[in-house]
Amino acid sequence: MFTLIYFNDSFNRPDTLEFFIQSNMGKNPLLRIDCLTPYKGSEQDIIKDVCCFLSNICSDIDVNYNVTQNVSTEEKDGYSFVNFLVIQLNIKAK
Repeated sequence: MFTLIYFNDSFNRPDTLEFFIQSNMGKNPLLRIDCLTPYKGSEQDIIKDVCCFLSNICSDIDVNYNVTQNVSTEEKDGYSFVNFLVIQLNIKAK
């Protein structure tokens, strides 16, 4: 499992992230997203943003959502927020 941090409208990009993506090509690894500042949007919104973010790191690899393992969301003032998310990815060559 790899952990990404969401803080102030962006995901962190640790040095090991590209290696994680490349070494899991053809596999279905787990990814944990810890939101230090809540993500304003739905579970599906953050999943879409994470997959797009990861796919842009390695131009020859597609990262797609497979299944949600765990999620913590809340509703406040008519908005959805995600605090924590664990998803399984599908990583493959383009």
